[in-house]
Amino acid sequence: MLLTRIFYVGVCLLLPMATVADVSVSSGVSHATNSTAGVDKIDPALPAFIKQVWAESPAVQGAQAEVDAAQARSDGADRPLHNPSLGLDAERTDINTSSIGLTQTLDWSDKRDALVNIARQEAQAARAAFQEARRSTALEALNALVDFFTAREMQELAEHRTQLMQALVDTAKQRQAAGDVQALDVTLAQVAYSEALMTQAAAESTLSEAEAALQAVSGLMQTRSPSQWPPLPSALALPSAQQTESTAFETLPTLAILRSRMEAARARIGLAQKIGRVDPTLGIRAGREDRETLLGLSLEIPLFVRNNFKAEARAAAHEAVAEEQAYRDAYRRAKAYFAGALARYQNTSRAWSAWLAVGQHAQREQMSLLDQLWQAGELSVTDYLIQAKQNIDTQEAATRLLGGARRAHFAWLAASNQVERWLGLAQQDIETNSGESK
Repeated sequence: MLLTRIFYVGVCLLLPMATVADVSVSSGVSHATNSTAGVDKIDPALPAFIKQVWAESPAVQGAQAEVDAAQARSDGADRPLHNPSLGLDAERTDINTSSIGLTQTLDWSDKRDALVNIARQEAQAARAAFQEARRSTALEALNALVDFFTAREMQELAEHRTQLMQALVDTAKQRQAAGDVQALDVTLAQVAYSEALMTQAAAESTLSEAEAALQAVSGLMQTRSPSQWPPLPSALALPSAQQTESTAFETLPTLAILRSRMEAARARIGLAQKIGRVDPTLGIRAGREDRETLLGLSLEIPLFVRNNFKAEARAAAHEAVAEEQAYRDAYRRAKAYFAGALARYQNTSRAWSAWLAVGQHAQREQMSLLDQLWQAGELSVTDYLIQAKQNIDTQEAATRLLGGARRAHFAWLAASNQVERWLGLAQQDIETNSGESK
């Protein structure tokens, strides 16, 4: 019977464990079998939490103010470039003279169209920057949630380790009194208990730091208790073939910003060229000189003899090249980051699926058999410590794997610009924006 039980324990230890953890429900993770395709089941509290984070985020609110400012500049650029001027003139001498005149500079080279194009591109860049602020803020909050739940699970495992080692010390002392174990075994159990206490203290510190970081990111320090943080999905669905396309990253707001800046720089070339073209000023004047009526017309044409503004046009051309190169560099980096994020997410999610399919059950069976052998007195303190430590280390490894898989999932969502869509907030924003525009 003893040999049979030891054989079972050995089999459990040798089973492949791709990563491991009996993750508790308190961290928002169930033990249901993980699917490898489909849509993640998201608790409605998570999108609501992200919307609260956006509402409290200075970065998002500042980006919204930039959008409003850019839109105001775009509206202003669509107005006429030059206002008319009114002139009054009166002179009293031997001959009394009075006149009134009106002058208007004509936008003969259509600078207004160039300014409108520039302002439109800047407004698009501001809107893309707003989307980037939302994306990066949501990603930061999601990663903070991952760190918090991982730290909380690690703290619970450390507390379980401490309780297990305390029970081991008590049992070892009882068996020492009965003459079943030696004093060295009791000392070994006490050392293991002391180590467990230190591990628990470190885990509690890490949990406090993770919670403080989550509160700082969310801005909800005074309105939410630790137990009210929204749960994360329990399943990690692998991306579909369409979602893994190499062009999925092209909608990133960071690239949209650079594209708009590149187009605005090109529009500035045209504006710089038009600045060197003539904008004539026409005037009309009417008045009286004693009893005589005066009528007059005037035409003013600037002479570009001291500055032909060609240097400004050359500078604008070079700036356009610089913006184009910046976009090409960002595009190349975004493509590489997308491929890396996708590969990392596929690897970690498959490892987590393997743990749920094989390793989790083996780990539970191992602990059950270990307890049976210990209670039956068929294991020494040393053997029990080695296997118990290995079992808990396996659970900690699984907890870290789940945290890494979740972070990899969010990194891939961010790299493919799908964070808001995954949260179910993108369509709401489109409808809201279209309603405001109407």
